[in-house]
Amino acid sequence: MKYLTIVVLSLLMIPASITAGDLSNLQQQTNQAYEQMKQAESQLSNARKDVQVKQDNLRYHQEKAAETEKELQAAQQVLQRAEENQSAARKKWNENSEELYQKWHRKK
Repeated sequence: MKYLTIVVLSLLMIPASITAGDLSNLQQQTNQAYEQMKQAESQLSNARKDVQVKQDNLRYHQEKAAETEKELQAAQQVLQRAEENQSAARKKWNENSEELYQKWHRKK
């Protein structure tokens, strides 16, 4: 009977020690999973901030591109008017030169 009591007590202690070991192992796994979760949250936060910065940069450059497009259109209009003025001035100069040439040769 002593032996049976010792064996039963030994068997009861073995599952208890295995359970404690399992709990310790599970606690370590839980701690590792928590650290991984916190790292993933940090990476997620950093990724969100990076996306926000990129979106802000994109919006800024799109606005700058729109401003530059307007400036280009204004510059093209100025160029067109300058070309028209130059063409009109050249035409007038040619007409006056031709008239001067004609009058000059008539006098001779």
